[in-house]
Amino acid sequence: MTPGYTRYAPSAGRSPWHFVAGRTFVAVVDSSASDSVVDALWWLAESELATIESVVGAFPLVGDDAVRSFAAATIALQHETGEAHVTAVVRGSAAVDVFSVGGSRRFSAKGTQPWVLAEFRSVTGLVLGDDGHPTAPVATAARGALPLGTGVVDGELLVWSTQPIERVAVPVDAATFAKPPAGHAPEAGHAPEAGHAPESGHGGEGGRSRIDEADETIIRPKRVPPAVDVVTAVIALPSLDDTVRAVRRPVLAQVPDEVLGFRIGSADPVDLDLPVLIGRSPRPPRVASGVAPRLIEVESRAQQVSSTHVQLEQVGDTVVVTDMRSTNGTFVSSREGLQSRLKPGESIVVLPGARVDIGDGNIIEITPAREEP
Repeated sequence: MTPGYTRYAPSAGRSPWHFVAGRTFVAVVDSSASDSVVDALWWLAESELATIESVVGAFPLVGDDAVRSFAAATIALQHETGEAHVTAVVRGSAAVDVFSVGGSRRFSAKGTQPWVLAEFRSVTGLVLGDDGHPTAPVATAARGALPLGTGVVDGELLVWSTQPIERVAVPVDAATFAKPPAGHAPEAGHAPEAGHAPESGHGGEGGRSRIDEADETIIRPKRVPPAVDVVTAVIALPSLDDTVRAVRRPVLAQVPDEVLGFRIGSADPVDLDLPVLIGRSPRPPRVASGVAPRLIEVESRAQQVSSTHVQLEQVGDTVVVTDMRSTNGTFVSSREGLQSRLKPGESIVVLPGARVDIGDGNIIEITPAREEP
């Protein structure tokens, strides 16, 4: 399950969002997303090696099944400090509230297309949901929420924290998220400051006060201090619809019927019963849990192949090919003959018969399951 603690706030009626808790990430996607998108996310949730690139690759950005609103965040928990390094992507009306010891900020695309990406350090909590929700501390936003291990649920908010979140059984509505219970002081570092509106680009309601109809108390959104350590500035990716190519995944079976494989050149096929890293001298990721990937070393006299060049992982009855930020890129030919060049960190979903060229004559062929002798 996701490192840390994850809860979700159920919806009283039809939910506008699907929430996903994976082993390495959390995500929110518009509930109108197609079944194939939800199935792909469900499979990725079980992967120990899911990256922000492979998660974003599950969202079609063009065509009839295009997903206009989503947010995803991969989490690398630092056990020494109890804090986390988070890489987040948002698109459309979804948002991620990022919390640290010193305060919080809202990370959203403000409804614009395509999507934006940022990295955050010293993170202690996340709240995923609609950009229209008021900002609230993690503990307040989690009131009435239910625990979530690994999987897909419908709801209003998804809350993740490095620390356990005590459940308080109270009705969940917009006022609950915006206003702490009577006599309850907000957590240190999150206290609202009377009379202050949120900073531009991060406020829950654009700096406007909201009236709680139950007691006509003015609830002011808190001023968001710039305390979260952002290590990569938020950047717009205007050509993403062109660079993320194979985002239209096939509908995946819930259980893989057979284990697919691959072979490099004329070598014998190797089963994809484990994730595989291929390169001149591949190394496992620095932050990893669960089953270790299989490491395959190849020759590269011209140094065209990076040390850890490409990752292969079976997801359902398909294979996810991910360029591991290689220097010279990865070239993929589908079994239908369509060719793509993966940029550093990009993922693509392929079927048996596809070929992956990583340079210096190293051609990887995705093979069907081997027949029993």
